[in-house]
Amino acid sequence: MTEKKMKTVGSYAEIWHNHALHSSGGLKKKDLMKHKGRIISRKKHAAGKKSIKHLQKLGYKAKKGTFKLFKKSDAKSDTKKSRKRGGAYGTVESLAAKALYTGKPM
Repeated sequence: MTEKKMKTVGSYAEIWHNHALHSSGGLKKKDLMKHKGRIISRKKHAAGKKSIKHLQKLGYKAKKGTFKLFKKSDAKSDTKKSRKRGGAYGTVESLAAKALYTGKPM
């Protein structure tokens, strides 16, 4: 039986599954890792974590459900805003409109 020859240059997936030696940029399997099911560079992952830490020190905070970074004050104020509902009952315009609709004087 002849052994299959291993590719020299391949994709991240080929490197991860031992079908290639390194990527076109020279990354080997030891330079790669899995994060959320994707194969990524260890260095790139570390740089991203470092930049998020730096932004948090400056006062930014990631908001759930978005990819944007908000100032800490903005992220908190959005959740605590309360709005009164119900319209303008009791104003002159609403009483006049009610009188027209029902046929009774104010």
